Amino acid sequence: MNATRERPDIRFLISGDVTAHERGAAERAVGEALAEAHGAVTSVQVTLSVVADPALPRPALARAVIELDGRIVRAQAAAPRLAEAIALLRDRLAVRMTTLRVG
Repeated sequence: MNATRERPDIRFLISGDVTAHERGAAERAVGEALAEAHGAVTSVQVTLSVVADPALPRPALARAVIELDGRIVRAQAAAPRLAEAIALLRDRLAVRMTTLRVG
């Protein structure tokens, strides 16, 4: 049996000033979280958004919506910078994947 599982391509929704490097970081972060998933991942959508408003304390948002075994798993994080929001998103997804495995 093949040890690697097929994963669907990540669909990205981008808003604001998001670099290719940040998009790649989000792809790696979600991939790391999905490595812990037990079950069939049928769709993955990631939203990366940066609002150009210096008055906002956390203008960067990273969000993921994953379909896993017919269940929708959502996580999101906001932070002052997109790199921080992506790191928080990775951590939150990892917790959700562990919770699903235990539950």
